[in-house]
Amino acid sequence: MYPGHTTGPGYVCCPVSGRQITIRRTRTDDLDFLVELVSHPDVQPFLGGRAARDRDALAAEIERSEGDPTSYGRFVIEVDGVRAGVMGFEVENRRSRIAHLERLAVHPDHRGQRVSDEAARLLQRQLVLELGYHRLQLEIYAFNERAQRHAERVGFAREGVRRKAYWRNGEWLDGVLYALVRDDLEVPDDIALLHDYVMVHNECVRTGDWKPLVEWFTEGAQLAFKGVRVGPFDGREAIAAAYDAQPPDDEVVIFGTDESGDEVIARYGWLREPGKQAGRMLMTQRDGKIEKLLVTFEEG
Repeated sequence: MYPGHTTGPGYVCCPVSGRQITIRRTRTDDLDFLVELVSHPDVQPFLGGRAARDRDALAAEIERSEGDPTSYGRFVIEVDGVRAGVMGFEVENRRSRIAHLERLAVHPDHRGQRVSDEAARLLQRQLVLELGYHRLQLEIYAFNERAQRHAERVGFAREGVRRKAYWRNGEWLDGVLYALVRDDLEVPDDIALLHDYVMVHNECVRTGDWKPLVEWFTEGAQLAFKGVRVGPFDGREAIAAAYDAQPPDDEVVIFGTDESGDEVIARYGWLREPGKQAGRMLMTQRDGKIEKLLVTFEEG
């Protein structure tokens, strides 16, 4: 497994300096903590203008994070099992795999320990390696120099400034733009290949043209299915004919990936039911192309 590995559904951990820092999806039993955190006088001034502040709005965010986990997320940061902060993301551009990061807030009791730095790195890997995002971006109020230093420490590049973009506390404020792309992280080639393949698959669903997808397979590749009576298909020509005859009608979403020997295993679902796992994709590659792809159907 790679550093910052998943330890269970929704959990990512990284032991640092004797502390166990984890991020996990928010749950309903986190609601009291979230209300306290966003109401804290040392946290409130740094929240974005659209940040949820009341109990009902925060509860709605938790529900959305559970129901659409590949497009939206609210995460609790824990230090040695104790709630320490919150962070989140929302899809900015699904086609180009861009996520907007937001809502980072660490409780004052845990500041000065670089908790936010380690949590941010874990979220980066969760979004890029597990969910397949290619670009992560965020925006920081110009007066929040502490947050800008944090962004630069964890690998984000400053890309520009939105001049006088936000009306806040009786004045116009600049927004400073930061971003990170997959090439800035150490992503295994086979995991990157799988996510790129899924991206092309989804573009083919949108356009109805399946020719670009076939180019991602080796000449002698095999495409097989488990749980449905179709295939297997041996060779690029047979795979092309299969997609022409019976093309998928929905986009794929990836919930997480793992490596087992020379195989990548991804948990996948369909965009029309974004919170439901449909099965697994098991892929092996050769020379940067797919040599074998097994797609399982395991609903229920």
